[in-house]
Amino acid sequence: MHSLLLVTTALPDGTTSKEARYKVYEALMNDGSFCGDGGRFGAPLCDWFVIGGRWSGLLAETMIGTAFKDAVIAKFPEFDRESLPQSLIHSHGQELDALWREHGGTGPSPYTRDGHDGFEDDAMVITQKLYDALLAKYQGEDASVGDFVDLDYEQVQPDFVGRKWLVVVDYHS
Repeated sequence: MHSLLLVTTALPDGTTSKEARYKVYEALMNDGSFCGDGGRFGAPLCDWFVIGGRWSGLLAETMIGTAFKDAVIAKFPEFDRESLPQSLIHSHGQELDALWREHGGTGPSPYTRDGHDGFEDDAMVITQKLYDALLAKYQGEDASVGDFVDLDYEQVQPDFVGRKWLVVVDYHS
């Protein structure tokens, strides 16, 4: 089963998305309790993971709001469901990518992305909009709870905005 993991971490000014994604990848790869041998009496959380994956584009889509998804459904009503056959996505790929760019997205749309590449927008400095939509529900929680982990072992706080990076991880268990 695929699951979403939101990872936050503080990085120096001038850090790029690629560097943030690499830091998170390395930290998770080197944590045997996440993806590895596990520990005494316990198995690791997952058997493999990628940055972005099935959730590639989530951060950009959150920043854009509902406009992109609304435009997709208006143009292609058959996209108004949870699961889509790849043939449907392939037949409308160019139009989906064009709609994505019209609404402020970059690169391929979340629908047409290769789930194993990782994209620039799979890591972003946390904005108020990202915090409110994706992290506020964890405010005051421990640094690792459910589908969230902070690599710096900090509880989620509003001061994450502008200070920390948010990276999207797809993991399989």
